[in-house]
Amino acid sequence: MSSQLRVNPAFSLALRVRPAAVATVRQVVAQAPGAAIVLLDDPAAATEPGGTDAAGTGGRADGAEGASAGGAGDVVAVTVEADGGRTLRWLQAELPRRLGDDLLALTDLAFSVAAHGKVGLRARASTATDFDLALLDADADRRVVTHLAANPRLADRYTGRSRRVALLSDGTAVLDLEPLEATTALPALESQALLLHRASGLDVIPLPVAARRTADLVSAIELLSPGFGATVLVFTDLRRVAAVRQALAGTGLVVLDAVNDGLAVAAAAAALSTLRAAGIRPGAARVVLVDPARGGDLSSLLVAAGVGDITLYDPVAFGIDALHRLAADGAADLIVDLVGLAAPPTTVPVLRTRPQAPPPYAAATTAPRPLHALPGLLTAALAAHRSPTIGARLAAADALVGLAEPGQLLPPLDHPRLAAAVTDAAAAVLPTAE
Repeated sequence: MSSQLRVNPAFSLALRVRPAAVATVRQVVAQAPGAAIVLLDDPAAATEPGGTDAAGTGGRADGAEGASAGGAGDVVAVTVEADGGRTLRWLQAELPRRLGDDLLALTDLAFSVAAHGKVGLRARASTATDFDLALLDADADRRVVTHLAANPRLADRYTGRSRRVALLSDGTAVLDLEPLEATTALPALESQALLLHRASGLDVIPLPVAARRTADLVSAIELLSPGFGATVLVFTDLRRVAAVRQALAGTGLVVLDAVNDGLAVAAAAAALSTLRAAGIRPGAARVVLVDPARGGDLSSLLVAAGVGDITLYDPVAFGIDALHRLAADGAADLIVDLVGLAAPPTTVPVLRTRPQAPPPYAAATTAPRPLHALPGLLTAALAAHRSPTIGARLAAADALVGLAEPGQLLPPLDHPRLAAAVTDAAAAVLPTAE
């Protein structure tokens, strides 16, 4: 029902109201200036007389926080999903006005989730008994530390470093926004840490860094490296990412980033799947990259994949008309749109690939997301103690193509073999550091 009404759960309100006020909630939602639906924690309550089908009333299958209708305190928990900011703001103003004292609580769920923090720590060592605690005390620690002082190469074996990842952002490229203070980027950084942990099983720690200069970011990575097996740069300007990676080349530190080791790999895989579906061999393919600087090493990946003809198209310098002429002349088999064109050509397949605006999870089989490749590449890089090479990225892209079902450009993000297949493919060509 949500998809039919074009609502977006990112624009959701949680309400706690008295049972008699449910009908008023439905009436208000039905009058909203955009699409909105009502979800109750009690599916039976959704079918009570007075429901408004036009408002998209439905039962909440997973349950909402709070008591059901007629439950303790006679409180009903309601979720209202809207189609965007304009509708949400209208509801935030109108619901309190119409409900009055019957409205017991009103919460914007996006802010509620952010306010609680999205990631935390989980103890792996037991602390249940005095014996357990003794193994965490100074005598036990002294024995391990002394051993590591004599054998520093064993640090990853006897600490959690080998599975601990620093997820860094300096706030210079957050969700198509202007550069931000690093702390302001933390909600988005926490979301990425949680999603990367969920996909990889690794301990991913979000770390916003107040780095004014590239050298400051390089120093931060070096200073953190004793406690982290790898660093992943996200929401950071690609020019700075390139400079950081160049500065750290040869240091042995494992550094990845969400564009080159995530989105570019998935975009290359989607491009290869598109060409395969059209029966076009990479060597005979003509691919246009619109605003290629946003794609990081995507052009290099396509070259490594054997694509024979790549046009790097600058939309600022040449505008949209020249791109349409290029398509009309039959000079392209695929356009990879890295900028988000408002009116791309319709006569040539267009792969939308925006680094800071990935598609919803539901669309991840037709458009790339960093999480297609990044978790697997990160796992392989940690095991090899080496940053991914172009060969490892290409192997990862090939693995994604192999997992895609007919009619899909990419495998779904919940594919049970996704991370493992990428890890195995990358590990096969990624040499282990000495």
